[in-house]
Amino acid sequence: MSAQPVEPLLPGQVHRVPRTIKGIGDWLTEEKRAAFLEAVLAAKEEDDYERVMDSWWAEAHLAQDPYREERRRWALTADRSELVSLDELKRRWLPEENAT
Repeated sequence: MSAQPVEPLLPGQVHRVPRTIKGIGDWLTEEKRAAFLEAVLAAKEEDDYERVMDSWWAEAHLAQDPYREERRRWALTADRSELVSLDELKRRWLPEENAT
């Protein structure tokens, strides 16, 4: 990243990224910054531009997480055999008349 944090953050906190081309670009790696600028320049209409800005603004916030790749790898390999659906939780915990 080209931008350096001014002060340390608590775990889970991120710096606010300005929703501007420069603000977003400052928090991206060189490779991602190039892709972002290409997408911005390719936007033909206001809706396209807004979609690009929204997507990359979120990416700039996520890029601040130093454990992002580790968490992504963990999520891809996590044991999901004990996951329970929301409907199943409702069935277990809510009285029958409130289950819907």
